[in-house]
Amino acid sequence: MELLNIQEGISQFYANLSGVLMEWGYLGVFLGTLLASSFLPFPSSIVFVFCITEAHLNPFVTIISATAGNTCGSLIIFLIGRQGKLRWLCTYARIKPQKLRRFIKKSQKWGPPMASLSFIPGFGQTVVVALGLLHCDFLKTATFIMLGKLIRYVLFALVTLGVINWFN
Repeated sequence: MELLNIQEGISQFYANLSGVLMEWGYLGVFLGTLLASSFLPFPSSIVFVFCITEAHLNPFVTIISATAGNTCGSLIIFLIGRQGKLRWLCTYARIKPQKLRRFIKKSQKWGPPMASLSFIPGFGQTVVVALGLLHCDFLKTATFIMLGKLIRYVLFALVTLGVINWFN
C-alpha cells in the first residue's frame, strides 16, 4: 500500500512539473530538457511535443530551446565526470560502475564523436560521464553533444508534424 502511495506521488509530481513547464513555453522546453539530460529522469519529449502541437509554439524555436537545454544538461554531467567523483556519479546519476568502465574503454577509442550519441536514454549519460572522466576536449565534446541533440529534436519535430498533418 505504501509503495502505491509513493508511485502516485511521483506520478503527480511529474504531471505537475510537466504542466508548469508547458505553461512556460520556450523556457519550459529549455528547463525540461535540461532536467531530463542531467539527473532527473523526466520525459521531456512530452513537453516538446505538447509545445509544438497544443501550445502552437514555433517548431524551429522549440527545437533550438530543446537542443540548448538538453546540451546544457549533458555538459553539466560532463563537467561532473571531469571532477572524477565516481562514487557520487554512481550514487546520484545511477550509473553502474561496470557499465562506466565499459564506456570508458569505448570512449578512449572513439573520443568526443561518441558524444553525438548522448541523446540515447541510458546510454548517453554514461558516455558523457566517461568522456568527462577522460578529460576529453570540452569544445569538441560540446559540439558533438549539440549535434546529436539537434538531430534528435529535428527528427522528433518532423515526425510530430508529419503525424499531425497525416490526421488533418
